[in-house]
Amino acid sequence: MSSRATYNVPYDTSERERRKKAFIRRRKRKRLMVIMSFFAVALVLVIAIIALTVGLIKKLINEHNEKMTYNDYVGQYSEIWLVDNSNAGKGDQGAFFVIEQTDETKEKVNAKALKYKDIVPGSKGLVIVDAGHGGYDGGAEGNGLLEKTLNLEISYLLKDELLLRGYTVHMTRPTDEFVGLTQRASIANSLDNPVCLISIHQNSLDESEGSASGMESWTYDREGCKELGDAVVEATAKRTGSNNRGTHFRKNLVVTSKTTMPAIIFECGYVTDKSDAEKLGNRAYQEKIAEGIVDGIDNFVASFYDN
Repeated sequence: MSSRATYNVPYDTSERERRKKAFIRRRKRKRLMVIMSFFAVALVLVIAIIALTVGLIKKLINEHNEKMTYNDYVGQYSEIWLVDNSNAGKGDQGAFFVIEQTDETKEKVNAKALKYKDIVPGSKGLVIVDAGHGGYDGGAEGNGLLEKTLNLEISYLLKDELLLRGYTVHMTRPTDEFVGLTQRASIANSLDNPVCLISIHQNSLDESEGSASGMESWTYDREGCKELGDAVVEATAKRTGSNNRGTHFRKNLVVTSKTTMPAIIFECGYVTDKSDAEKLGNRAYQEKIAEGIVDGIDNFVASFYDN
């Protein structure tokens, strides 16, 4: 009978500890992944709820603050207040709020709205308002004024005045953004039967060129363009008391040479002239410019289209 030797092989405790630690690490990683997944889902839900809430609030605000033209309310209210939206930059299609006249609101009622209340909205046709420059293209600077900002402010006032007097309006640049000249011309040419295009600009001179003040128009030698320029400059100079510098021709101005309707670039004044700049930065004077331009458009339409 043979005997078999037995040996006591010691268990490798270091290996056991290593496996134990590896197991613990894996379990921790799984827990961490579960926790991270939970927080990720929670974060997505919170963002979605916030977005929906913000969207709902904006919708409610927009519905509450919807702007309408005066004539949308003819027969319902006798008086309205013209809303100040020259800095809105949103391309709103309307420009008016209705208010019921009370003792507290009498001073806010805009008399012009009553003056033109019998005009049928849109009955006079479409006018294209082109606010020059924009975005990274600031245009002329002088006496603390920046052309692109003035152009947009005056363009919104012009839009308000046009709507008030029965025109429809399309703005090629309703916000502070860069719009290429060719794109502006393409936008204008794509619209149906516009009455005219008015491109709002401000003038400037280098110190070496001397000084100048007043308003003028630049256009292309096409039917109706000079007539429009003359009518607008004359009427606006009359409204504002500014110097009438007349209408001039250039062949390389895209918004006048590449468009098909009567079109002008209207220089409201010189930002480099101290006297002009003081007036151009004044809201009341800007309103006079807008009123004068529409006076000119009315006169142009009466002579060019109605005869």
